[in-house]
Amino acid sequence: MNTRIYAGALMAFMAVSCALDEKTFDSQEVESEKRPIVISGSISQEYKTRANDEGFCDKDIVGIYIVDFEGDQPGTLQDKGNRADNLMFTFDEASYKWNPAYDIYWKDDKTHIDIYGYYPYGSPEDVNKYAFEVEKDQRREAGYGKLGGYGASDFLWGKAPDNAPTASVIRLGFNHRMAGIRVSLAKGFGFSDEEWRAAQKQVVILNTVRKSFIDLTTGEVTADGPVPETGIIPYKKGDEYRGVVVPQTIGAGAKLLSVTVDGESYFLQKSEDFVYKPSKLHNFTVTVNKREAGGGLEFVLSSESITVWENDGISHDAVAREYVIVNVDKPGTLDKCIAKAGKDLRKVRNLKLTGQINTRDFAVMRFWMDRLAALNLKEVSIVKGEGDLLTEGKEERYYSCDDNEIPNEALFHKETLVSVVLPDKLTTICSSAFAECSNLSGSLIIPEGVTRIGVAAFKCCKNLMGNLILPSTLKILGDENRNYMGLHDGVFTECGFTCELKLPENLEVIGCGAFYDCSNFYGELKLPNKVRYLGLEAFNSCDNLTGSLNIPQNIVAIPDGCFRECGFNGTLTLHDGIITIGKEAFSCTGLKGELRLPKNLEVISHWAFYNCDFSGNLVLPESLYSIGDRAFAYNWRLMGTLEIPQNVISIGAGAFAKCRSLEGVIFPEGLESIRYNSSFGEDGGAFQDCFGINRIVCKGRIPAYVQEGAFHGVPKDNFTLEVPESAVQQYQGAVGWKDFKRISAYRNLVIRPNVATAINTSVTRDLVLTADAEWYVESQPEWVSLSQTSGTGKTELKLTFSQMPSGSVPREGEIVFMLKGQDYRTRCKVSQYDYKYGEDQFVTLQKAAKGSGINIVLLGDGYDAKEVSEGKLADNLTEAYGHFFSIEPYKTYKDYFNVYYAVSVSPESGIGSVNTIIYNKFNTTAKGGVTLGGRNGESDDLYIMDYICNAPGIAKDDLDKTLVIMIPNTADYGGICYMWDEGYAVAYCPMSNYAYPLDFRGVVQHEAGGHGFGKLGDEYIYHNAFIDACTCTCCGHVAEFNGAKAKGWYDNLSLTGKMSEVGWNHLLFHDKYKDFVDIFEGGFMHSRGVYRSEHNSCMNNDIPYYSTISRESIVRRIKTLAGETFKFEDFVANDVVEIDGVAVKSGCIDGYIYDRSSSLQHKPVFMGKLSDLR
Repeated sequence: MNTRIYAGALMAFMAVSCALDEKTFDSQEVESEKRPIVISGSISQEYKTRANDEGFCDKDIVGIYIVDFEGDQPGTLQDKGNRADNLMFTFDEASYKWNPAYDIYWKDDKTHIDIYGYYPYGSPEDVNKYAFEVEKDQRREAGYGKLGGYGASDFLWGKAPDNAPTASVIRLGFNHRMAGIRVSLAKGFGFSDEEWRAAQKQVVILNTVRKSFIDLTTGEVTADGPVPETGIIPYKKGDEYRGVVVPQTIGAGAKLLSVTVDGESYFLQKSEDFVYKPSKLHNFTVTVNKREAGGGLEFVLSSESITVWENDGISHDAVAREYVIVNVDKPGTLDKCIAKAGKDLRKVRNLKLTGQINTRDFAVMRFWMDRLAALNLKEVSIVKGEGDLLTEGKEERYYSCDDNEIPNEALFHKETLVSVVLPDKLTTICSSAFAECSNLSGSLIIPEGVTRIGVAAFKCCKNLMGNLILPSTLKILGDENRNYMGLHDGVFTECGFTCELKLPENLEVIGCGAFYDCSNFYGELKLPNKVRYLGLEAFNSCDNLTGSLNIPQNIVAIPDGCFRECGFNGTLTLHDGIITIGKEAFSCTGLKGELRLPKNLEVISHWAFYNCDFSGNLVLPESLYSIGDRAFAYNWRLMGTLEIPQNVISIGAGAFAKCRSLEGVIFPEGLESIRYNSSFGEDGGAFQDCFGINRIVCKGRIPAYVQEGAFHGVPKDNFTLEVPESAVQQYQGAVGWKDFKRISAYRNLVIRPNVATAINTSVTRDLVLTADAEWYVESQPEWVSLSQTSGTGKTELKLTFSQMPSGSVPREGEIVFMLKGQDYRTRCKVSQYDYKYGEDQFVTLQKAAKGSGINIVLLGDGYDAKEVSEGKLADNLTEAYGHFFSIEPYKTYKDYFNVYYAVSVSPESGIGSVNTIIYNKFNTTAKGGVTLGGRNGESDDLYIMDYICNAPGIAKDDLDKTLVIMIPNTADYGGICYMWDEGYAVAYCPMSNYAYPLDFRGVVQHEAGGHGFGKLGDEYIYHNAFIDACTCTCCGHVAEFNGAKAKGWYDNLSLTGKMSEVGWNHLLFHDKYKDFVDIFEGGFMHSRGVYRSEHNSCMNNDIPYYSTISRESIVRRIKTLAGETFKFEDFVANDVVEIDGVAVKSGCIDGYIYDRSSSLQHKPVFMGKLSDLR
């Protein structure tokens, strides 16, 4: 059996509720502050033949139910009494909107909702058992206000779960819930073309139950009733027959189909049970051969397959059926051809063109066709033409164009235009071609072959609210004229697309304002590696984009406003070749984590990083010479001592205002001014309200000019301003500097770390003191001791905390170091806290009750003694323990595991990064992007191995059946798993603060349960490319995939889509799993050439559900490590198919689809053999 594999395409429609008015409906109280609930939807199917790209036709009606949450739990769909009960939404094709019978409003600004939808509209009396029957004669055409037989049988259902009132638009995905049948009759040998065309053909679908009931809470369809004596007659289009049947099983030996050609019949039968699967298209190709004279006909079943449901060219396809089709045989004669066809040029509404057209024909459509709404150019060719005036004396100008180009202003400001299908043969869409077509609606598909889209081509097409699909051939978006300032003339400026923005890999130029104010794009923005030019404000105000951002290597300048007010919430990666960062380039984004600036950076312009969320130490590159106004203002989590590079001569007004966690500043010798701007208000001073600054060093012998207010809010009498010895008096009299009460000569005396903590156990910490000269300890608490209390120069010290009696109150103090003969000090803060366990003690959470015991060790890193004593470490580790065992199959097989956690105290809180050194227990560091790991590489790996061998019953020989789950004390970075060949793994699972399903639970279940123990591969997709042809450097490809397979890992993925060869072929037709286990293309970061078994799972988008083959693989591994024999029948008997404790019914897993951000996880790292490390 041949199986066609698919990655379903979503074609969107927009359902927009009516505007607020003074009316009320159904006794709803409409208050001015209440917002209507706005819905957009999509039908999941493949579009193979459709001329237009929308899923419904005029006057289609869907039924909508809306259910309020009860607290934080979903409400129950009831027959009546929901927020909306079977509310009619009617499609208005002219405006491409879905209009509700009346407006529905959010309950309040907190209550979430679930939305259920179905089609065709009916009158369900019981939402759990809605009676539905497919039509017997599906050839019947629509008419007199009734659906055709096929359309009336094609039941669609969808659910949008857990929507918050903050959502501006709710996406509701519809799926075909019946089973589709497609029978193709193929001409075999013996027939001439004329004989085959003239042959009488008929197909009938036999032995199917037509009645059913449908559970509208899940979309599950159940056949109900007897098999009628008569079969179903499918509709016919050419030699293809399409029908809709109720999902059901046909018994072995029963006739499935009858095919009759010229009076001779053929019956298709199966020797085994045959299953019509919901939401799938069942394809049969029957080849008919004509034997020699008198020999009759021979029927051969030449192929069969089960595929995604493809559109049918009849249901929901009104526009495609109603086109006026005009063939233009001579370019430039469109008006004459329409007249020749007997049509009134000014009254034609839906137009499909074939043949050849030129720029004059576009002018005819623009200026003369007053009612043109739907335009299909799919089969037309555009030929070269010269510009001219359409009508002498009128402003009806058109412009020259080349072959396969849509000319400048081709349909500019064509307000009647509602939909357009672009030519298959097209290379260029010129400037303003469709600009200000304010009613152009739905999705936009740019065909393959297009290499350039000109400036403002689709500017202000605000009703394009579906998908934007760009071709792989596209190279230029807009204009790379660096002097071009048309920020609001970008290619897609102010378009309403509601989809992920997928930029093609060959894209080189993204011009000014290309996606300016496209606020409905969502998901992560991935800039292709070949991009060499970014225009001003290219992505300004794309506020629903999320995740991390990586700037390609060919970009050397980030232009003004390029990413201003984007919604990013991950990390920013800048390569070292970037020289300038423009005004407001990243302002008002949620970018976080450590900001590592390019080492060759020269200019940071005004507001460049204003109001971002960066943390850690900020290291300014030595090449820098300009810091603009408010450049880093409001980045309150930046910390440490900021050293201004030598080449900087001026620091802009408000440059670091409100950076309240900065601890110190070192100013260079050549600095000339530190600015303040009173017009900025409370953030006008360069360091205004930097309350945490407790050290300032000035290297200049001539005091820099400080404008009044530059240091407003800095505590000027709490620390000593350190200046060159020869310049003390000058600083004491200089404007701005004289406000500091303590000014003295600069000295070098530094203790690192400058904080040390412990719980009540007696422990030792390592310190390093760096001094210019002789030093001594001026004072210290009596409950700590130092290995030495005086010395000269750089000195290693041992700090010992004495045993603290149980039940004691916390004690805090400081060790004061002083330079001998100088009034110059530095301090190390020390603190000790009471706790019920000792440092490095292992706590047993559970012991294995079955098998030989598999080990899980939970470790925390970056938790100081205060956090440990307050229970934060234990709480986070036990939460991770709960999450690991809250998902199947770990929930069922929990008793096979030993679980421990360690009281691991870190000297400092948090984790380090490239620029920020934080002293923690296991040296966990963010090494760049989302990658976490030990700062010292192999030595840290060895230390962790040795450390966990102190847990009860764990020796080095047990590491092959041991999983370490490391919980770093951070939410800024994503998870990662390090995997050794023998089975040992360390899964880093930070405390993610993303929303479900990308939360902490999702990270633990993906990294620890999926990679670390389960040895599963990632199923998510980053690249629209074949895995064996992708040239990216960020992902693994075929060699890495095969390397994992060779270790016996990645059972959930396959490089072949053949049914007989995928690793889950035994599940495809298993009674328990056949409704949702299939072959889906896409996984291991690539959309093509990799296959997975289910639409969604934890290894895709972190939902609390492992696919069936993944569960089987995990259970096999548990049984093997526990010393027991795995049996498939036992697995099936004990297997629980659920999400969040709710049993999964057939097809329902598809509803759990969420956007994924690559800032959350990183592909696993293969570490080789443990023996090599030891």
